[in-house]
Amino acid sequence: MTTPPAPFENLKHLAEQGNATQRAKDVSTALQAIPDLQKWLREIRHGAVQEMREDGLSHAQVAAELGISRARAQQIAEGRTTGKRADLPARPASSEEKTA
Repeated sequence: MTTPPAPFENLKHLAEQGNATQRAKDVSTALQAIPDLQKWLREIRHGAVQEMREDGLSHAQVAAELGISRARAQQIAEGRTTGKRADLPARPASSEEKTA
Protein backbone atom coordinates (compact mmCIF):
# COMPACT_ATOMS: atom_id res chain seq x y z
CA MET A 1 0.00 0.00 0.00
CA THR A 2 1.64 3.23 -1.11
CA THR A 3 -1.18 5.60 -0.24
CA PRO A 4 -2.63 5.68 3.27
CA PRO A 5 -6.40 5.33 3.78
CA ALA A 6 -8.31 8.55 3.12
CA PRO A 7 -8.57 9.89 6.69
CA PHE A 8 -4.80 9.62 7.07
CA GLU A 9 -3.52 11.07 3.79
CA ASN A 10 -1.66 13.77 5.71
CA LEU A 11 0.64 11.02 7.06
CA LYS A 12 1.93 10.14 3.58
CA HIS A 13 5.07 12.14 4.33
CA LEU A 14 6.13 9.30 6.66
CA ALA A 15 6.50 6.98 3.65
CA GLU A 16 8.33 9.66 1.65
CA GLN A 17 11.04 10.34 4.25
CA GLY A 18 14.33 9.98 2.33
CA ASN A 19 16.47 8.68 5.19
CA ALA A 20 15.53 5.07 5.96
CA THR A 21 16.63 5.29 9.61
CA GLN A 22 14.62 8.44 10.22
CA ARG A 23 11.65 6.96 8.32
CA ALA A 24 11.72 3.86 10.55
CA LYS A 25 11.96 6.02 13.70
CA ASP A 26 9.12 8.31 12.61
CA VAL A 27 6.86 5.39 11.72
CA SER A 28 7.70 3.63 14.99
CA THR A 29 6.73 6.75 16.90
CA ALA A 30 3.46 6.97 14.96
CA LEU A 31 2.70 3.29 15.58
CA GLN A 32 3.32 3.66 19.31
CA ALA A 33 0.82 6.54 19.40
CA ILE A 34 -2.01 4.55 17.78
CA PRO A 35 -3.69 3.61 21.10
CA ASP A 36 -3.83 7.31 22.01
CA LEU A 37 -5.23 8.12 18.56
CA GLN A 38 -7.89 5.43 18.96
CA LYS A 39 -8.87 6.76 22.38
CA TRP A 40 -9.12 10.30 21.03
CA LEU A 41 -11.24 9.18 18.07
CA ARG A 42 -13.52 7.16 20.39
CA GLU A 43 -13.99 10.26 22.57
CA ILE A 44 -14.98 12.31 19.51
CA ARG A 45 -17.42 9.62 18.35
CA HIS A 46 -18.87 9.28 21.85
CA GLY A 47 -19.44 13.03 22.02
CA ALA A 48 -21.06 13.09 18.59
CA VAL A 49 -23.40 10.22 19.49
CA GLN A 50 -24.24 11.98 22.76
CA GLU A 51 -25.15 15.10 20.76
CA MET A 52 -27.34 13.02 18.46
CA ARG A 53 -29.13 11.56 21.49
CA GLU A 54 -29.53 15.03 23.06
CA ASP A 55 -31.04 16.18 19.75
CA GLY A 56 -33.74 13.55 20.31
CA LEU A 57 -32.56 10.62 18.21
CA SER A 58 -33.20 7.15 19.61
CA HIS A 59 -30.48 4.53 19.68
CA ALA A 60 -32.17 2.93 16.68
CA GLN A 61 -32.10 6.22 14.75
CA VAL A 62 -28.44 6.80 15.65
CA ALA A 63 -27.70 3.26 14.48
CA ALA A 64 -29.44 3.85 11.15
CA GLU A 65 -27.52 7.10 10.60
CA LEU A 66 -24.17 5.47 11.37
CA GLY A 67 -24.80 2.11 9.71
CA ILE A 68 -24.31 0.14 12.94
CA SER A 69 -26.56 -1.98 15.13
CA ARG A 70 -28.86 -0.42 17.71
CA ALA A 71 -26.96 -2.26 20.45
CA ARG A 72 -23.64 -0.81 19.23
CA ALA A 73 -25.14 2.70 19.10
CA GLN A 74 -26.24 2.28 22.72
CA GLN A 75 -22.79 1.02 23.73
CA ILE A 76 -21.13 4.03 22.12
CA ALA A 77 -23.61 6.40 23.75
CA GLU A 78 -22.80 4.83 27.12
CA GLY A 79 -19.06 5.09 26.51
CA ARG A 80 -18.49 1.35 26.17
CA THR A 81 -15.91 0.05 23.74
CA THR A 82 -15.77 -3.70 24.43
CA GLY A 83 -18.70 -4.40 26.66
CA LYS A 84 -17.33 -2.30 29.52
CA ARG A 85 -17.35 1.41 30.20
CA ALA A 86 -14.54 3.33 28.55
CA ASP A 87 -12.45 5.89 30.37
CA LEU A 88 -14.40 8.82 28.91
CA PRO A 89 -15.09 12.16 30.55
CA ALA A 90 -18.26 12.11 32.66
CA ARG A 91 -21.31 13.74 31.15
CA PRO A 92 -24.10 15.43 33.07
CA ALA A 93 -27.14 13.24 33.70
CA SER A 94 -30.04 13.77 31.32
CA SER A 95 -33.40 14.89 32.63
CA GLU A 96 -34.67 11.32 32.13
CA GLU A 97 -31.88 9.89 34.27
CA LYS A 98 -32.45 12.46 37.02
CA THR A 99 -36.13 11.50 37.36
CA ALA A 100 -35.49 7.73 37.26
